Amino acid sequence: MTGRPPLIAPLTRHAVLRRVAALTLDDLHRLDAAVRELTATKARRDLQKGFLFAWWEGPRLRREEDEELEDLFGALLAALAGGLTGLDVERVGARLAPKPGLLDGLLQVFLRPRRDHQVQDTAIALIEDAVAPWDPRLAIVATWNMACAAVLRPHLPAATVESLEAAWRRALGDPPA
Repeated sequence: MTGRPPLIAPLTRHAVLRRVAALTLDDLHRLDAAVRELTATKARRDLQKGFLFAWWEGPRLRREEDEELEDLFGALLAALAGGLTGLDVERVGARLAPKPGLLDGLLQVFLRPRRDHQVQDTAIALIEDAVAPWDPRLAIVATWNMACAAVLRPHLPAATVESLEAAWRRALGDPPA
């Protein structure tokens, strides 16, 4: 423990996840349409990419901070899947997880266990089932970008925050703060 404050303020994280859990299929379709409209112009093509793939003006992240963002991404997927399906994604993910074998136990001695990947995989499968046959990727990217803008606002240039929030604002109004 470094004694440094977390990169992501807990109250902001909670507000974002609560709002994401309340998204409906109609909301996701509106987000998808907003991304498509905004990317129709050459200046907005980056909106099809998630934060850290398209925006590089952000803070240099230390390992712990990068892990915070990874955790936020998994929590965001779980909140969305749980909201769409009414299921406890962590419980479902844990029940579907393969039982560890001898090699898995050996790997865990050397590598940090990543149970969150099982939750992410479960959440993605539940989201895909809930919206089938439609592809929700652009809506999820817009949601992720909004979440990054919300939690990293103090660390990002105003123009980057505006771009990250553009699709959300067009489709759903003000993002959670």
